[in-house]
Amino acid sequence: MKKTLFYGSIKTTFLILFAVILLAGCKKDEMEEPASLIKKATITLSGANEVPAVSTPGTGTAEIAYDPTMKMITYKITWQFGSLAATTTNMHFHGSDTGSDMINSPPVIPLTGFATSSGGTLSGMTVALTSAQEAQLLAGKWYLNLHSSTFPGGELRGNIKL
Repeated sequence: MKKTLFYGSIKTTFLILFAVILLAGCKKDEMEEPASLIKKATITLSGANEVPAVSTPGTGTAEIAYDPTMKMITYKITWQFGSLAATTTNMHFHGSDTGSDMINSPPVIPLTGFATSSGGTLSGMTVALTSAQEAQLLAGKWYLNLHSSTFPGGELRGNIKL
């Protein structure tokens, strides 16, 4: 009888321990962080993306990340205009409710702190977007435009698709 009680208590202890481990495992899964909400894209900047297209051997890329919690865009832009004599005159994020890859939209967020030479790298973070701006960005209605002294209307453009 004592052996049965002993083995019974071991079996009960084992079952309780198993249940605790099982429940702890379930609790852990429920507490894991959700997948990142940050949307990222690498944008190709070219004269062919300008509207109308411009003929330039200039190129660039922009690494874009949008954080919907902060409503801010983090960016790293690298560019080289087609002419080494060209200077960088302006950079903007453009967009509108009617924005698309095929039309020009007004500047929405100007970028500052860029090198005025013919190329360079610029990293930063935008101000918080409004709800309307966020909707436009996520709908693919925004682009990044780099203006040069050679092409004041824009030499390099990249349409943003997050």
